[in-house]
Amino acid sequence: MKTFILSSFFLCVSILNAQITVQVSDFANANDTVRLGLANAFPIDLQNTGPNANWDFSQLTAQSQTLKEYNPIDFGSILIIATFGPIASTPYKASYFNPTTELPIDQFSAFLPVEISNLNQYTRRTNAQITSIGYSIDVQGQGVPFKSDTIETRYALPLHFNDTYTSRGYTYVDLNPATDIKFIQHRQRTSVVDGWGTIQTPIGSFPALRIRHDIAEVDSIYQTFFGAGTWIAPPAFTTTQYEWWTTGKKEFLVLLSFSLSSFSLSLSLSLSLSSLSVILYSSTALLYFSLFLFLSLSLSFFLCLLSTILFSFSLSLSRFLLSQ
Repeated sequence: MKTFILSSFFLCVSILNAQITVQVSDFANANDTVRLGLANAFPIDLQNTGPNANWDFSQLTAQSQTLKEYNPIDFGSILIIATFGPIASTPYKASYFNPTTELPIDQFSAFLPVEISNLNQYTRRTNAQITSIGYSIDVQGQGVPFKSDTIETRYALPLHFNDTYTSRGYTYVDLNPATDIKFIQHRQRTSVVDGWGTIQTPIGSFPALRIRHDIAEVDSIYQTFFGAGTWIAPPAFTTTQYEWWTTGKKEFLVLLSFSLSSFSLSLSLSLSLSSLSVILYSSTALLYFSLFLFLSLSLSFFLCLLSTILFSFSLSLSRFLLSQ
């Protein structure tokens, strides 16, 4: 009996420490849900990776929670179904969509003559990859789709230790004729599976792979709020994400993310409870984008106001000289 127990113990240890492969079946699909929660950050050694690594996140606790829903494509307007539904071309046949904040469209709301809301991202899930294929936005309550001209691969499947892949994403959003606003998003992604081992979480220990993503983003916005239409270039920024994945959980177990712009570095932490996904993420780029947009628009307004004042002064001076 003692021999049997000892043998079982070593068998369990060897299974826990074995390398895993992450496949499409380990990713969420339409009608799935994952509960995410925000957690406080704590010291993490990001150099701790490679073969047979051990990652301890057992101290994490959720400070708040959100539910991530993977919505089927039949929930959408006719335009959206035609663009991302069953009749779309194969690369654009979406598996599901999620609400997202990846495009700062809501920052325009205060300046627009129309109501825009409900930004969603569309994803295609296949045995070979998970891709971002486009977005939709509600304009005056009507869903309007925008395909990504260059489709970004978020995950090249299956995932093994030491796998590396790169991808680009390019999306052009034009809100005409509703309003003369255009937005360009350009992303360059480099991903590497840089570690395998065991991860400890508050709900248990799991064999895991660690994936590092480095995503460089350059955005442009065309606006006609003040004066002639102009393109605005917000500061470029780079987001680095570390994800820990196991099998059969629909989402990562842990995500650590931070963004570096020309202004500052930001870091924060969150946590999901369905499969205990922890998310460290940052909204700094969006905040600085909003600030940059506000400053740019304020500057445009100031220049238009200054031009009006100078024109009025010039006209008054001309009339004074003529009267003399």
